[in-house]
Amino acid sequence: MNHKLHLEFGVDLSLLLWNQSIVILIVSLVCILAVYHKKLLLFIISTLSIFAGIHFYLQSKHDLVSIMGFTKMILLLPFGLGAVIGYLCLPEPKQQKFLPWFNRYINFAVLANIFVMTFSPDGGTYRGFISRFVCFFLLLWLLQEMAKVRFQTTDTKQNIFTFNSSPLSWIYCHAGYRIVLLSLPTFVSSHYLLLEPMSILVMVSLYHLNKKQNPISYYFGFADTIVVTTLTVLMRYPLLPPFHLKGPYLTNLSEKQWDMLLVPIQLIVIGFVLRTIYKNRYQSNDIQT
Repeated sequence: MNHKLHLEFGVDLSLLLWNQSIVILIVSLVCILAVYHKKLLLFIISTLSIFAGIHFYLQSKHDLVSIMGFTKMILLLPFGLGAVIGYLCLPEPKQQKFLPWFNRYINFAVLANIFVMTFSPDGGTYRGFISRFVCFFLLLWLLQEMAKVRFQTTDTKQNIFTFNSSPLSWIYCHAGYRIVLLSLPTFVSSHYLLLEPMSILVMVSLYHLNKKQNPISYYFGFADTIVVTTLTVLMRYPLLPPFHLKGPYLTNLSEKQWDMLLVPIQLIVIGFVLRTIYKNRYQSNDIQT
């Protein structure tokens, strides 16, 4: 059964509902483990990473697509979520000792991840081409926000990871950018449909679970790491439904129709981001003078 959303005959509604139910269930479980059972989650991440490595090694063919897919999952699983959870599992004195290095690691990972997305295939669409500029401007904005705190962006007080340089306005613009990005043929999968809603929902959940100790935007980095990593693993190792799917099918839009629908969103995001970048630069000049 093909799990792509862009099928010739449309979208299988039954498969869509099954995949979204699995996403909600697994992401919720990982979120609970990340807050209350970090050592168990670290063990699961380590085991799954070893399994993925052995499984990839035993595959008979290693084409570019499979290599890129495996590399993406490894960067997200042990070196993304695994690194954060592993650091949180350290005793507090060691956390404070290694915080400067952990801070540099997180800053590099965040910036590199966004920078790499500027090279995402555009699928021959207008929205795909414009997405590269949206991503680049979001990167510039994020650099400005990180510079405001002298790149001291991370903290692990109350035994939870926070990232202080993505304000809510940046998060919403980033959501608009990524919603459009995920509509491209390269990314279309029913597993990613809830990426943005789940990232926001997990952010809000972490904010309340941590008893509102920090501004809500501080929890987005941790929330997005949890959601993106979990969905990437589910994409690579999908949980197939135990029953036969018979539709119904929903008719999908053409790429030109998607462009007409989503390009205006990109233009709005670009306008807002450029305005904020200019304001940040103007305020910075005022402070210096």
